[in-house]
Amino acid sequence: MRRPAWLLLLLALLFSLPVHPQLGAPLGRCGPQPKDSEWPQNQLPAGSGSLEARKRPAVDMASLQRDAQELAELSASIPADLQRVNHDLFPKDILIKLKRVEKLSKHLRSELTR
Repeated sequence: MRRPAWLLLLLALLFSLPVHPQLGAPLGRCGPQPKDSEWPQNQLPAGSGSLEARKRPAVDMASLQRDAQELAELSASIPADLQRVNHDLFPKDILIKLKRVEKLSKHLRSELTR
């Protein structure tokens, strides 16, 4: 299956020719013009008011303190439970504690970042 030399030469010429992109309309003519009355203008959103009007909602600090205290107590009890796991005693409530720690930490983070 030998290809003729002229076919290889033709392919080489075809791929070496410069490729010209298709030119469309100039960008200045595309789309609606800014002078158009229907074109949206840059404006402040309605009701933006001052920064004081957009303050974050109040955070219930007493609830956050209780959650933080519970999180600290649960976190402090986990190392002792893990020591029992090392001695082949698996406390039933360790998984429940870990899930509660995760839930409390996510709740605290979401309350403080909103």
